[in-house]
Amino acid sequence: MKKRAPTFNRVTRNRFLSAGVLTLTCSIAASQSLKTLKPAIYNDFINPSKIVSIKTFEDGKIKDTASVAINNVRLAADKKQVITYDKRILTINNASYQKIKSALHLTVPAQDIKIIPEIHIEPYPGRSEPCIYRVVFSLEQPFRYDDSLKKFNGRLGFFLVGESGNETPPPEPVNVEITSNEITAIAPEGLKIDHINIPSVKVQLSATQVKDSAAIKVITASNPEGYTTYIKVTPRLVISTNQSILQGLGIEQIPVNLMFEGSGSSDSVTVNFSTQKGAVTPNSVALRYNKPTTIYLRSDGLGSSKLSATSTVADSNELIFTYVFPWLFLLAAIAGGLIGSLAKYLLAVENKGSMLKPLIGGILIGIIGAVAYYGLGVNLLGISLSAGLNALAVFALSALSAYFGISLIKLDKK
Repeated sequence: MKKRAPTFNRVTRNRFLSAGVLTLTCSIAASQSLKTLKPAIYNDFINPSKIVSIKTFEDGKIKDTASVAINNVRLAADKKQVITYDKRILTINNASYQKIKSALHLTVPAQDIKIIPEIHIEPYPGRSEPCIYRVVFSLEQPFRYDDSLKKFNGRLGFFLVGESGNETPPPEPVNVEITSNEITAIAPEGLKIDHINIPSVKVQLSATQVKDSAAIKVITASNPEGYTTYIKVTPRLVISTNQSILQGLGIEQIPVNLMFEGSGSSDSVTVNFSTQKGAVTPNSVALRYNKPTTIYLRSDGLGSSKLSATSTVADSNELIFTYVFPWLFLLAAIAGGLIGSLAKYLLAVENKGSMLKPLIGGILIGIIGAVAYYGLGVNLLGISLSAGLNALAVFALSALSAYFGISLIKLDKK
C-alpha cells in the first residue's frame, strides 16, 4: 500500500491542476465576454448614468433585452448588441457633427442630419475589438415641387458612422425600412447598408400633396414599430390665370391669382413680380402661406410677354401672354360712338344740318371715352361705372360718351 501513495498523490495534484486551469480559462472567457463599452464611444452624446435599453441578437433575432446605465453595459464576445438611448430620432449633436464633417467632408448643415438613437456593436470573428457604429441619414433635398413631374420630390441619404475608429464594414449588412402614410412613393423602401461612412444609400421620396412637412417611419431590427420623423417641405409659389391672350396697347387688364402650395402656415412673405411687357398692380405683396391673393396685369404694346414672381422662399412658375392688336375693342368703340352720336342727332330739337360732322365727332368722342376708361382707368362720364372689358361693355361706354358729349365729361376715377 505504501508503494501506491505516490501515484495517488500525483493523480490528486493533476486533478487540482486541471481544475485550476479550467477555472482560469473560464475566468478569462468570462472577462472577455464582459467587456465594458468605452466611454469615448458615447461621452459626446449620452450622459454616463443614463439608463439605456440593450438588446442582444442571435441569428438576426432579438434574444434578450435589458435596461442598464450606459457606463455599466457589458459587451458579449460573440453576439451582436444594439443599445437604444432614446425613443425618437435626434438631430446630430455638435461634437458628432464636427467629427464626421471633417472625416467625410460633408456640406449638409447640422440641422439636416438625423441620428437613429442606436449604437450597434458587432463582434468580428477572430478580432478582439468589435465593429461599433450608428445609423445616420441626411436630408439631401427637402420636398420641392417639380414642374415636369407635377409632384413634390425629396431625397434622403443613409449611411453608417463608425464609432470604433476604423472603417471595416460590419459583418452583416444593416437593414433599414422606410414607410409613410403621407408620401405616395418611396424608392427603395428597404435598405441594406454594407459599409461604413460614405457613399450614402439614396432614398427618393415623392408626394402629390404635402403641407409644411411629411411624416415617415424609419424601422430597424431593434425597433420594429419604427421611429417617426418629419421631412420638411419647401412651399411652391403658384401664379395662375384663365386667360393668356390680351388686347394690347394697354387696353386690357386681367386678374392673376397668387398662392402658396405646400404650407398651412399663417405667416407671410414678400412676393415681387417681374414682367417683360405690361404693368402689374401691385408690383409686390405680402402673401400668407395659407391665403391666396389677386394681382392685376395690364397689357403694354404688342407681342409676347412673360410674368413671374419671386420670394425668399420660392420662385413661381412662369406665365406667357400674347398681346394682340385691339381690333375688337376698336370696332366696338367705333360702333358705339356711331350709334350714340346718331341717337343724339336724331333726338335733337334744333335744326339738323349735315349728319357727317356730328357722326364723326361722336365716334371720336366714343373712342376717347372708351380708351380713357379701359386704358387709363379714367371715367370721363359723370356716371358710376364698373364695366369689364368685353365688346358689349365697350360699345355701351362709347355710345354713352358720344350721346352725352363733352358737356358732361368729368375727370373722375372709376
